[in-house]
Amino acid sequence: MQQFTPDNLSKAMNRETFKIILMGLMVLDHITFFISPYLADFFHITTRVVAVGFAYLVVEGMFYTHSRRNYLSRLIGWGIFMGLGNYLMNIFVLRKQYSMSITGDNIFLTLALGAVVIWLWDNQQKGKTKRRNLRILSIILLVLGSVPLLEGSFVIVPFMFITQLTYKNAKKRNLWYLLLAVLIAVIELPTVLIGADFNPLMIFDGIAMNASDIFFILIIPMLHFYNGKIGKYSAQLKYLFYIFYPLHLWLIHLIANFQ
Repeated sequence: MQQFTPDNLSKAMNRETFKIILMGLMVLDHITFFISPYLADFFHITTRVVAVGFAYLVVEGMFYTHSRRNYLSRLIGWGIFMGLGNYLMNIFVLRKQYSMSITGDNIFLTLALGAVVIWLWDNQQKGKTKRRNLRILSIILLVLGSVPLLEGSFVIVPFMFITQLTYKNAKKRNLWYLLLAVLIAVIELPTVLIGADFNPLMIFDGIAMNASDIFFILIIPMLHFYNGKIGKYSAQLKYLFYIFYPLHLWLIHLIANFQ
């Protein structure tokens, strides 16, 4: 089987190292309750790689898995679990200013939607008509998923689709990532720049809050150092992200709620 990520043993990061780095960056993005606003802005911009990094790993996982159905069921199951946890935290524990969104603070559901899109596109149906119809459905879900109803879906779903289509050619993949970043910039930057008083700090804050999605493009240099290999402790760390993601968010909101 062809390796999903181009093989280069000189690259520094295996899959587990990549995940752990992404989880560390994830924490920096979520500690806004405890740090200055401008430092929070800086972290928010530089951590836009986290969601697309895990999205890349999901596309890669869908490529290697023995059962795409089970892989997708796991994402949906954890999405439901986290949504229920967020809801219960809001009802019984958290004050309004520290409440969590059931779908907006739940990357599992977005990743699951992206996985459905690429699975439908890459379907193995033998009949041309059925194969074409499933691909049409994939495009419909891609368009609908690009509406920002789920966390980061505006970027993550098209990113996953591009990754699936271009994984055989890193240069082509990166070019399409750049084109997606340009499209996002055209959509988001005018909301910051139009009517701005050109105060550098205000523009910086505006970009961080309203146009930071373009910085997902920082994933390109990260992927340059990713070799796609499983690590020594792959089996032990298989579910680390699934557990860490909801627990660290719940813990941060609990601390902020009671501080």
